[in-house]
Amino acid sequence: MSLCFRRLHGAPRLFPRIIRRAVATEARATEATFLESQEDEPLRPAIASSTSAPKNTGLKVHEYLDKSYKIGGRLELGVDPLDRHNVQDVPKWGPWGVPLKLQEAGITTVTTASNFWLRDNCRCEKCVNQDTMQRAFDTFSINPDIMPKEVITEKDGLKITWADDGHVSKYGWDWLIKHRSNPSAAHFHKKGDNLNKQTLWGSEIASDPPSVHYDEIIASDKGVGEWTEKIRQYGFCYVDGCPTSPERTQSLLERIAFIRVTHYGIFLPICHGILLTLLGGFYDFTADLTMKDTAYTNLALPAHTDTTYFTDPAGLQMFHCLSHTGGSGGISLLVDGFNAAHILRKESPSAYDILARMPISWHASGNEGITITPAKKMPVLNFQEVGEKKIPTLMQVRWNNDDRGVVALEQHQGMSAEKWYAAARKWNDILRRSEMEYWAKLKPGQPLIFDNWRVLHGRSAFTGKRRICGGYINHDDYISRWRNTNFSREEVLEQIL
Repeated sequence: MSLCFRRLHGAPRLFPRIIRRAVATEARATEATFLESQEDEPLRPAIASSTSAPKNTGLKVHEYLDKSYKIGGRLELGVDPLDRHNVQDVPKWGPWGVPLKLQEAGITTVTTASNFWLRDNCRCEKCVNQDTMQRAFDTFSINPDIMPKEVITEKDGLKITWADDGHVSKYGWDWLIKHRSNPSAAHFHKKGDNLNKQTLWGSEIASDPPSVHYDEIIASDKGVGEWTEKIRQYGFCYVDGCPTSPERTQSLLERIAFIRVTHYGIFLPICHGILLTLLGGFYDFTADLTMKDTAYTNLALPAHTDTTYFTDPAGLQMFHCLSHTGGSGGISLLVDGFNAAHILRKESPSAYDILARMPISWHASGNEGITITPAKKMPVLNFQEVGEKKIPTLMQVRWNNDDRGVVALEQHQGMSAEKWYAAARKWNDILRRSEMEYWAKLKPGQPLIFDNWRVLHGRSAFTGKRRICGGYINHDDYISRWRNTNFSREEVLEQIL
């Protein structure tokens, strides 16, 4: 059970029960916020509430809120920790672990870190290879009953000397605060500056779509950082001034990461009657049905995401229209899937819930010898758990009705095929609203790149001959490049280690 609250003047120092409530006094209002109770959320074995210590240890929660505190090796009297900035205190420790009082942004959290967890996560040069940033010792060689010999509260962190071998470990306060709960890696941020902001949009984005210049991207990682940050914020970005050649387009895409190889990069040329198979990730095609997919036709395509049938769908996709001759049409369509999901949740919470929970089959089966399906059925809306309360946050939209398999007749967790169809109809209606659609003609010299986990794409039917080149990039590689071009190496390692 974890305890977290913010105290203003006039508030009681300790509440008799760990419940969520707000308390008002005649003098001033008190705002109290509590995390999940033990009944709501089982204790985590690594870092648990101070009340998880064994009975008869003498450890009491109220000792963290006493008027005397040992800070930095000296005793300070009459200091209220809730009125000080960034005060940490270690009153007692024992076989159950090291109790911690962590404070951030005026919020104090009382928690206990197990001795084994602390020793396993020592960050010193002996325990972590500084060249590879990998753990340099065997976790399971640690005595499961390891005990500290000495625990010292320092200004910048916690210092522990271990009884077994005298090894000294240090843990920064920021590091302890970050790893107390289980935040999502996607919520990567600088202190005081949320670089992970995402701007939801509709058709109004046409007045000022995000773009960067080709020369800036090629010239430096700073340009790549601006590019990936705009993709992160809006879900798509144009590149102006790109040479109209597949070679330059490929080099541009590779400024983010290596291009993902898929079955769409398979070419089957015939040489002297011999069928040759060449694998490639970068594609350069016209509407000739070389691959058995409607994308290789001149038909209209509704808003969809690509590679729904992969366990790990493509993260980024680039299109560069090298030429379009002898015809018209082929206007590209973009829809912000996160915005559509946001609207669906407001207008029909039940439909949102069904699309988030009911697993669906997806497939790619048009080409001889190729049949691809995810390792398991996946819902349309996919989430990650964020923060200590593990709040489900939308991470990925997986939607291509053309590639969808059969919805099972039997109910899944109280949801039937009929309910799924009703929810999908509502979702489809939102995607097709004019205020959700951004239509724009792809131009030679202006590649378009978009986040395939967020932005749906499509096109109108066209005539004539249109030549398109592009490719996919894995989502993990894209996020890695975004991090390392928008943050220092130290900030990156601080967030992920």
